[in-house]
Amino acid sequence: MAGRQAIIVDWGTTNFRAYRFDAAGEALAEHRAAAGILSVTDGAFEAVLDREIGAWITADCELLFSGMITSRNGWVETPYAETPASLAALAAASLRRQHSSGAPMRFLPGVAMRQPAPDVMRGEEIQVFGACAPDEEAIVVLPGTHSKWVRHREGRIEAFHTFMTGEVFAALKGHTILGRLLPDGASGTPEAFAAGVTHMRTHAGAGLLHAAFSARSKVLFNELAPADISEYLSGLVIGAEMAGGLALGSAPGRIRLVGEPALTARYAEAARLFGLASEIAPADSTIRGFRRLAVLKETRA
Repeated sequence: MAGRQAIIVDWGTTNFRAYRFDAAGEALAEHRAAAGILSVTDGAFEAVLDREIGAWITADCELLFSGMITSRNGWVETPYAETPASLAALAAASLRRQHSSGAPMRFLPGVAMRQPAPDVMRGEEIQVFGACAPDEEAIVVLPGTHSKWVRHREGRIEAFHTFMTGEVFAALKGHTILGRLLPDGASGTPEAFAAGVTHMRTHAGAGLLHAAFSARSKVLFNELAPADISEYLSGLVIGAEMAGGLALGSAPGRIRLVGEPALTARYAEAARLFGLASEIAPADSTIRGFRRLAVLKETRA
């Protein structure tokens, strides 16, 4: 990549993000669009790419792709790099294609862990590398639809665990009897969220399936206002994730949170209720990770 400008595209299921770097790894431009892979029809990925950032692409630049664009539902499926995985290992395992302009394109792998149960990620690994110093040991938590708890040590992702927190919350709220009790437009209170987290901290052994029903029974006995159901459920699922992270040995007392401010603040409060210290990673962790990737000198053709 030496001497070339780098364009790195983080192309997910629902979002398209592109970053342009000079040969020294300094950011030149950024572009975001609601043009995830699910919006691409008939496999027209290059046409969408050109529509979004075609003005950046010349024969003397290099494009690197990460995220779901490299999955079996994306443009070029790449095999997973297995833990322990470094940023250089990801770059070396990339698959090469060529843009119609002549610019080389490299599709980066995600990361997989085989034991104790198979687990995978695509895209979050870049954020982890951006949130951690190369020689640092840290537990990085990336809240979201499928939250990740990642152990980073000495420049490598050593292990990680996925929790379907956001998706389960949406399902409970939108497709169960619990959501039917929630008044339209209800916002809920922080106290209800804290009650949900605390319930899971003290009753984690009974599991989320039992705890979720308490959102209904507490309303029936006037221990929870219907307007607070959403916040209470949010506390339950995030609390279940916290309990799971601890049970899997993923959090030795401190976690680093990477994500949207409103969501990381919610996780920081849940961590506090669990007795875990937390810190918020820099807001530009994604760009930091891509900057490190942009200056790597060795990739495999």
